[in-house]
Formats: sequence, C-alpha cells, structure tokens
Amino acid sequence: MQNAQLARWWLYLVGTTLVVVGVLGFISNPLVGPSGLVATDNLHNVIHIATGILAFGLVLGLRDDVGLAALLFGALYAIVFVVTIISPSLFGLFSVPVNAIDHVIHVGVAVVSLALGWMARSRTAMAAR
Repeated sequence: MQNAQLARWWLYLVGTTLVVVGVLGFISNPLVGPSGLVATDNLHNVIHIATGILAFGLVLGLRDDVGLAALLFGALYAIVFVVTIISPSLFGLFSVPVNAIDHVIHVGVAVVSLALGWMARSRTAMAAR
C-alpha cells in the first residue's frame, strides 16, 4: 500500500471512529458518555462528530494532496491535546473534564496523522523529482 493510500485510509478510519464515538456519547453505554470509560458530555460528543466530518472533508477536499490533509488533521489533534492538557474542562466549556484516556487518544491520533501525512508528502515529493 502506498503512503498516500495509507494516509487516506487512516483519515477515513479516524473520521468514521470519531463520528461513531460522538453518536455513542448521546446513548447511555459504559464506553462513552458522562460516566463512560471515555468521559464526554454533549459538547464533547458534538466536537467528536464535527472533527470526524472534518477528517472526511479534508481527505475529499485535498484528494490530490492527502499528505497535507493528514498533516492538517494531525496538527489539529496536537493542538487539542495541548489545550486539553492545559484545561481538561476546555476552559469551562466541558461539564465532564477530559481524562487520561482522552489524552492518550488525542496524542495518538495526532502522532499517527502527522507521521502518515509526512510519509505521504515525502513520497510525493520524491516522485515529482
């Protein structure tokens, strides 16, 4: 699998996962929600859905440069990680603060997205030479 295809696959996977997790947050379950393993509130659920849709928009809108799409998405999640480390309640917007599992997920999404984006762009740049 080429690096660009891997980055594209990743963005579709993480986008789908975020939308599903966001929707699950509105349904009583032990995994996602106010008392779930991944603690969320309504705003956090909406943000998961919105960033999942953003992943789809980036991969579709930048289909000729999926590496850039992955880099942008990774940068967004790196910012999310840093901001929620500084303020787990997102400066009072979340009624349920972000927990350690959220932090691991945020940094994981950032690192994988950035790595795949860099790999896809490096391969594209080398092929253009």
